[in-house]
Amino acid sequence: MLVSLLQVEAAYDETPVLHGVSLEVAAGQLWAVLGPNGAGKSALAKLLVGALHASRGTVTVCGHDAALTPAQTLAREVAWVPQTVADDSAFTALELVLMGRTPHLGAWGLVGSADVESAKQALERLGVAGLAQRPLAHLSGGERRRVFLARALVQAPKLLVLDEPTAFLDVRHQTEALEVVKALRSPTLGVVAVLHDVNVAARFATHALLLKEGRVLASGPTEQVLTPGLLSSLYDVEMRFAPAWGPA
Repeated sequence: MLVSLLQVEAAYDETPVLHGVSLEVAAGQLWAVLGPNGAGKSALAKLLVGALHASRGTVTVCGHDAALTPAQTLAREVAWVPQTVADDSAFTALELVLMGRTPHLGAWGLVGSADVESAKQALERLGVAGLAQRPLAHLSGGERRRVFLARALVQAPKLLVLDEPTAFLDVRHQTEALEVVKALRSPTLGVVAVLHDVNVAARFATHALLLKEGRVLASGPTEQVLTPGLLSSLYDVEMRFAPAWGPA
């Protein structure tokens, strides 16, 4: 099991954000995390990458206690695209993507030709190869989002954690970015993605977790969880639709 959360509670400073959350994510599964603003979705993502520690319960990621594992050790197996990304960096897009190889480099931290080629290929897959030499400060929000996703890909993780990976992207680029992630699906990789769009989640995910006020409303295969009844309860608005389930 790549992820195992058992009765987890967490807080920002003194403000509780998660209450008794349990979740298991296996390799090969693509999870969408859905919920209203303030439901605890980003807090859950931060728990998985060790950026937030549980005040109660256990968080095991790729066999490691996420709270006790050194960041570089965790980074060899877990890649993260955060909700907000730098917009004023002097690094070029290629330099940023190459940072994804850092956990795998030797003691001298020297980048090899294979690392550079891997970074270029990731930029190509995300449709931003032409931006390789441009500073991040000169890229749009959507372009930066795709560059950071490319950085996560070259980390070669076992677990990919995405917090709003389609933010700032138009419909076409949302679809393209998630198609890239879906194409990575394998028996050795799991994905947890915080999403806002229910239709995007239905197209992308094999499983879904619904969070409301920091608690699990439902979790499991998308066809069992992304139902009008549960989604109406999640968002407190009547939902009527018939999504097409899961990845093609």
